[in-house]
Amino acid sequence: MLAKFILSQKKLLEQIKILKDLGLKISYSYKTNKEIGNLLQKISDVDFSVHTKEEIEMIKDKNKIWFFTQAESEKELENLLKKGINKFVIDNEIDLSRILNAIKNTKERINLSLRMKFQEHRIGTGKYFVYGMDSKKINDIIEQEFQNPLIENLGIHIHRKSQNTSEWEIQTELEDSITKENLKKINFINFGGGLPTTYKSYTSKVTPYIFQKLKETKKFLEKYNIKSYIEPGRFLAGPCIKLQTQIIQIYEKNIILNTTIYNCALDTILTGTKMLVEQELEDKEKGDYYLIKGNSPTRDDIFRYKVKLKNPKVGDTIIFLGAGAYNYTTDFFGYKKLKTEIVENF
Repeated sequence: MLAKFILSQKKLLEQIKILKDLGLKISYSYKTNKEIGNLLQKISDVDFSVHTKEEIEMIKDKNKIWFFTQAESEKELENLLKKGINKFVIDNEIDLSRILNAIKNTKERINLSLRMKFQEHRIGTGKYFVYGMDSKKINDIIEQEFQNPLIENLGIHIHRKSQNTSEWEIQTELEDSITKENLKKINFINFGGGLPTTYKSYTSKVTPYIFQKLKETKKFLEKYNIKSYIEPGRFLAGPCIKLQTQIIQIYEKNIILNTTIYNCALDTILTGTKMLVEQELEDKEKGDYYLIKGNSPTRDDIFRYKVKLKNPKVGDTIIFLGAGAYNYTTDFFGYKKLKTEIVENF
C-alpha cells in the first residue's frame, strides 16, 4: 500500500458551513493546501487569499483573488490589474504608493485592504516577522484615501499568527485602534487567519470562545455597515484530510512508516503541530507507547514521539488526522509529494 492523502469533500463543506453560519464571508488562504483550493473553485463561492504570482495562474476566476503585495514594482502591479485582479492587501507604505500609482496609470478600480498589526501594544514580536502597519498609519491612510474614486471598497486586514487560541478580542482592539469616524468610512474588515484546528498539541475546547468573539465583533461592525471576512487556512484544510500510511518495520517500540515527514508533513517540524493518530489509545487504556518515525535516514523524521497503540504489526495501517494543512514536500533525497485521493466522505 502506498502512502497517500485522503480528502473528504463532505468534511470540507462542513467546515465552510460553520463559518458561513456565523455570517462571515470567506477568503481561503490558498497557500495552505492547493488541492483544497482547486476543489473550492468547483464547489463553493469563496474568495482566495493569494500571496504569489505563481498561485494566480492556478485560479480561474481572478475576481475572487485577494492578492497580498510584497515588493512588486508598479509595472508588475499594472500587469496584475490587466489580468483582472482587483482586490489587493498591502502591509507597508511603499507597496501602498506603488498600487496607488498603478491604478492611477491604468484607471482601474480596486478594493484595497490595509493590513494592520494586531495587539501592537505587546512587548516584542518573538522570532516571527510581524506584518502590517500601526493603527496611527492605518487611520491616516483611511482619511487620505477613502474618497479616492479608484478605490471602490476600502477595508482593514488584521494579521494573525497561525493556530491562534488567545488573541480574539477583535472588537476591543478595533475600538482602541480605529477612530469612530474612520469606521464609518471603511467597507469591510478581514479578521485574518489563525483559526485553530485540532492537533495533539492543540485543543478544540477554545473554539466556542473564538466563535463567540467573532459573532460579537460582526454584530458590532454591522452598526457601521461593515462586512466581516475570515481567512481560514488550517481550519478548512486540516480536518478534511487524513494521511494514510503503512508500518514497514517495528523494533524497540519504534514504528517505521512507508513515508517520511519530508514529503508530506514538514509542518510537523516547522511548527511543532503533531498530528493525532486515528488508532491511538487514551493513557488509561491498555496498550504500549511507540515512537512513530518516517523512513528517511534523518534523525528528526519523527511524526510522533509517544503514541499508545494496541499490538501494532508490520503491514498495519496508521492514519494521521488533521493532515491537510501545509502538507507540502521538498526535493530532499529526491522525494515526491504524496498523491491526494478525493472522496465523498471518509
